[in-house]
Amino acid sequence: MEVALDRSRNRQVAPAKGEAETKLRVLQLSAFAGLTLPSRDAFLELAKVEQLARRTRLADQGEPAKHFVILGSGRVRVERMSAGRAFPLGHRGPGETVGETAIIGSAAASESATVVDEGQALVLPMAGIRRLVASDPALRIAMAVALVDRQRATEERLESLLLHGVEARLVDFLFSAHRRWAADHASGELIAAPFTHADIALLIGSTRETVTLLLGKLKRAGLIQFDRRRIVIRDRAGLEQRAVAS
Repeated sequence: MEVALDRSRNRQVAPAKGEAETKLRVLQLSAFAGLTLPSRDAFLELAKVEQLARRTRLADQGEPAKHFVILGSGRVRVERMSAGRAFPLGHRGPGETVGETAIIGSAAASESATVVDEGQALVLPMAGIRRLVASDPALRIAMAVALVDRQRATEERLESLLLHGVEARLVDFLFSAHRRWAADHASGELIAAPFTHADIALLIGSTRETVTLLLGKLKRAGLIQFDRRRIVIRDRAGLEQRAVAS
C-alpha cells in the first residue's frame, strides 16, 4: 500500500482508502472504544491514520504538545529527564496513548516519546482534541478513564519495584509485555516486541547482566524460550510459581 510521507514530522500518512475501517479498529483497542454517536464521529473525524517510523519523536519533554496519539500497533518508549538523566516511564503499545497528560493541564509535554518499533496510530492535533474534550461530556469521561488506566499502570509498576524481588519483577514484565504485544507461536505465547536485555533492565530496576542471567535460568527451566530477539512464554503456570517463590 502506497503512502505519502509527511517529512516535516517523519510520519507516513495513510491513504483514504480503508482509513475509516482502520480508525474504528484502532479506536476499539483503546479506552475510547465505548464512545457512542455523535462523540465517536467527532473524534474520528479529527483523527488521521499514520504509519510511525522507528526513531520518530512523538513528544519532547518541555516542548509544546502538538498531538494526541492512540497506538494501533508498534511500540513507543516514554521517558522523562531528571537531573540530566533519562528516567524510563515505560513502553506504550496497541490501544495505549501518548500525549494524554497535555490535554488537561500544562500545554507542554511532561515526557518524551520515541517510536522504537514501527507501527500504526491515530494521530489527533492537540488543539482539536482539547476543544472536543472541553465541549463533549462523553469524551471527557473516556479521557478520564484513559488517565486512570495510566495511573493504575504506574502504581502497579511502582508496587512491583518496591515489594518484589528482581525475578518476580522480571516475570511481571513478561506477563505485562505479552498482554500488550501478544502473537501466536507454535511453542507458546510470543511477546512480539523485541525488547533488549538493557530495555528490560531499565524497566524493572535491575542491570543488563542480571536480566541476562535470570532469562537464562528461566530458559533452562523450560519456562521460556527465545525466537530471535523475542521471548516466548512456554509455561505460564510455572512462571507464576517462580514469581511467588521469589
